[in-house]
Amino acid sequence: MRTDTTVRDVMHREFLGASESDSLAATADLMVSEETDCLVVVRGGRPVGRLACREALGVLLDAESADSDAEGAVERTVGSAMGPPLPTVAPDDALAAVEERLVAEGVDRVVAVEEDEAVGVVTAGDVLAARPPRSGDGVRGGAFDEQPADGPRRTRTQSTNADGGTDPAVDASTTDADGSPTQGVCEACGALVPDLVTANGQAVCPECREA
Repeated sequence: MRTDTTVRDVMHREFLGASESDSLAATADLMVSEETDCLVVVRGGRPVGRLACREALGVLLDAESADSDAEGAVERTVGSAMGPPLPTVAPDDALAAVEERLVAEGVDRVVAVEEDEAVGVVTAGDVLAARPPRSGDGVRGGAFDEQPADGPRRTRTQSTNADGGTDPAVDASTTDADGSPTQGVCEACGALVPDLVTANGQAVCPECREA
């Protein structure tokens, strides 16, 4: 992701929220219809808790089993089933910091808060979507042609096979300064590896060389 991407750039300004006094059954129905597994519980705009589907279902089932006519389940409120508040961040916080927060807190979303009021939600999916495509994941790109200031030079190579055509395994690899393959597709097993070696005239991975 861009280093200057902030929470404000990706947060959902429209998100599901409920108050502690709302009917738990009605709120659970809303969560099902909106296909969400968690919503923010607010008190005057300030986030004070979270309601997860599992906790809501557990309270409703307990209430129904305790009351023969299920009237107790209808009377349950969001406050009786809500959990602790989700972690909060500021809209101007860097998205990279939010990613670290999600991992550290073990949650899949955070609440953006401005002037003590919830103004948006950022999920783990939003953070992943904001990340740029990673190089070296099996897609050849310009990164293979970049020359470092020092150390081995990495360049594209081509080799012809027995039929006189281009060998795709060697074409997909990179070489160091002395022409030895360093990264590419193993000619023996077809795996994309970062450290090809030359054995018997073939560019292979270390495992195939030892086989």
